[in-house]
Amino acid sequence: MQVVTTFVFYGMLGAERMGAFEWALMIVMFLALLCDLGLGSALVQDRDAGDQHFTAAFWVCLFFGLTTTALVVVMAPWLAALLSRQDTVGFEPVLRGMVLLVPFAAVSGLFRAKLQRDLRWRAMAAAEIAASVIHAATAFGLLAMGHGIMSAVHSAVAREAALLLGMAWTAHWLPATRFNIDAVRRILAFGLNLTGSRCLNYLNSNLARGVIFVSLGGTSLGYFSFANRLTLLPLVRISTVITRVFFPTFSAIVDDDALLRRAYLRSVQAVALAYWPVLATLFVLAEPVALLANTDMGPAVWPLRLLALATVIKAVGAGVGSVFLAKGRASWALYWSLFSLVVLIPALYWGGSHGVAGVCVALGATGVVFLALSQHLANRLLDIGFGAYFDQLWRPALVAAMTGGAVFGCSPLLPSTPILACAAGGVVALIAGLAALRLCAWKDITDIVASARGTSAG
Repeated sequence: MQVVTTFVFYGMLGAERMGAFEWALMIVMFLALLCDLGLGSALVQDRDAGDQHFTAAFWVCLFFGLTTTALVVVMAPWLAALLSRQDTVGFEPVLRGMVLLVPFAAVSGLFRAKLQRDLRWRAMAAAEIAASVIHAATAFGLLAMGHGIMSAVHSAVAREAALLLGMAWTAHWLPATRFNIDAVRRILAFGLNLTGSRCLNYLNSNLARGVIFVSLGGTSLGYFSFANRLTLLPLVRISTVITRVFFPTFSAIVDDDALLRRAYLRSVQAVALAYWPVLATLFVLAEPVALLANTDMGPAVWPLRLLALATVIKAVGAGVGSVFLAKGRASWALYWSLFSLVVLIPALYWGGSHGVAGVCVALGATGVVFLALSQHLANRLLDIGFGAYFDQLWRPALVAAMTGGAVFGCSPLLPSTPILACAAGGVVALIAGLAALRLCAWKDITDIVASARGTSAG
């Protein structure tokens, strides 16, 4: 649904206006991350924390969320002039509207933590799916009524509000009115370390957008963000789900090193099997996919291809953060994020001087370095070697190569119309991908499915 909504927004609003929206969204979500304070994850990690700790965390997060929102609303004219010199008048209402989602996002993590501690994935998924449906319905309705870019703004706020209500409903918990400062102190150290790590990770993930917006303008940011939403952003969503599931799961089995190693290696393989064939297909079909969104999206074709390659690397490192947290090494995550930021700044500065494609190349090159180093740290914690790690990846690589190769071989025969080319290419990819899975990785697939159902002997 998010991919469909992306196509609709970019098709109806264009790259320039969506670039302003993406810039405001990046700023506001950073503020929401700060207001969360990492307290939800701290409550998942501390298995002895009770309702008084959840209640105290709720009121702290709500206070910071409301205060931050009020400050941004009051200072919106000044902030708009500072953050968007190209279109201050148009950016101000976007920023003022977007910041309304901060209080919802700040406290929803606590209800999610309740569900995570009880491993209630079905309830969490139901709340998030419902929020995505409301987001899409609100977006399409507002677009139909002619609200333009504010359709994207108001639908984003509606999604966060719906997500909070859904999480609260499924968690069957509401905070008490009492506030215990000692309960906050107990979880604050872990939360602040994690918040620092998350903020740096967020800057790492969005630094490219800042470089593009400042040096190349809003239209270039629109092209990059479109490519990002089809490659890296789905990975971010998947990584978020992985962290929500694997962090409490790994925490529960952290004393069983053998089981933890098997769970981690299987998770790496599962992500690669699910994601790599899709990225291979997207690389080949980048041109019709971009033109399907908008006939003016031609400059997004190579950023789309380059980010697809970068995401191949980043995908298999998605579970490393969960290992750090489960092993109680939140400080490692913080130091790693700081190191990543130091490396990314000069790399993206170089990339920005070579246009959007240069930024994408810089992201791919640094991704290779980051994966090698972060995986080395995870291997130390789990006592595994790179041989065992790569043994899980050669079959997903073969499946991706066969899928992408089949689509590439058929590409001269695809229709010239973008929608028909995407549809035909997708059918070829589906058939080739299923055949490759059956030939090369069927036992891995059956083992993963059995493990997910709780019926695996391993």
